[in-house]
Amino acid sequence: MKQMRLYLDEIGAQAAGRKIELIVEDTEGKPDVGLTKARKLVERDQVHVLAGIVSTAVALAVQGYVREKQIPLILNADAGANLLTMPGPLLNPYVFRFSQTSAMPAQPAADWAYKDAGWRKVVTITSDYAGGLEVMGGFVRVFCSLGGHVIQELYPPLGTADFAPFLTRVDRSADAVVAFTPGADGLRLGRQYQEYGFHGKLPLLDIYGQITFESNLPQLKEALLGVYSAIHYTSAIDTPENKRFVAAFKARYNRLPFDNGPDGYVGARAIAEALKAIGGDVEKREKFMAALKKVEFDSAKGRIRLDQFQNVIQNEYIRRVDRVGNEYVNVPVKTYSNVSQFWTWTPEEYMKYPVFTAMKGKQTDCAKVLERK
Repeated sequence: MKQMRLYLDEIGAQAAGRKIELIVEDTEGKPDVGLTKARKLVERDQVHVLAGIVSTAVALAVQGYVREKQIPLILNADAGANLLTMPGPLLNPYVFRFSQTSAMPAQPAADWAYKDAGWRKVVTITSDYAGGLEVMGGFVRVFCSLGGHVIQELYPPLGTADFAPFLTRVDRSADAVVAFTPGADGLRLGRQYQEYGFHGKLPLLDIYGQITFESNLPQLKEALLGVYSAIHYTSAIDTPENKRFVAAFKARYNRLPFDNGPDGYVGARAIAEALKAIGGDVEKREKFMAALKKVEFDSAKGRIRLDQFQNVIQNEYIRRVDRVGNEYVNVPVKTYSNVSQFWTWTPEEYMKYPVFTAMKGKQTDCAKVLERK
């Protein structure tokens, strides 16, 4: 949570005359540990707000507890499970998400792929777990709705060291490959994509920027030139807010921020803005939550506000790896402003479609992808 600490230090760790104390606990990415730590923070440390959480599994474990204790939970890391902030049994009035849902960058990625890149048929490569299915499901639904088709879907397991069994099967008649392979899998896929002769011949669109992750750029260099990605941030965004944030982050941590950098920072600012709106009276929980719902401000990643289900509405960026001087940079080539978790559908229309996890093995059939209840 160093991103939160950066913002809090900038405001002297106080808002509306109230001191803001940041207590950090490590969930280890484990649901049981996350729940134990949440209980400790609420029952022993008497915190007014919980924030952070990278793992969706941890967020799902904690969300029931915050509902029971009526404690606001600010999701300002990853934890992208779509249904946490959509109509249904998981919708929680105490959850406020300032990071993203799994499908949010994937949906404009599909719009760009069809309308700007002109792709009509693609191969998808998706890490085989629920989060991967949610990410790629968002792409496929929009791509199908525009008239595009997935001609092949491939599912390497998480932690795949050798992508050869999947890359050798890629249908080269496709216009492009669309991939979501998080963590170290992204680095390995990016390297092997070049080794198997795809780079420069079959375009690659990297949803969530896991292949083109900034720490991968100095390692893969030319292998990533021209690779496109879709996510809600890049340090190359040319706005005063981002330039100031990048300068402060680089001065503090001696590196450029990645996507989670502004997420943590934005979450901390949202808390402070809500406190200021209510004169620091955080003990009045309903009053504080009402103020959180109304926060709106410009940030490093663009304008920030929440929808009626307390999920962020924000910009999404299509980026391309370019060489700028001696560095490799994710340069934004298109900005989608004010992107909703429901894309261009109403919430009611969106919820009539199948859940994304049910689309595995059906992506090549647009009729099934677009089937409504």
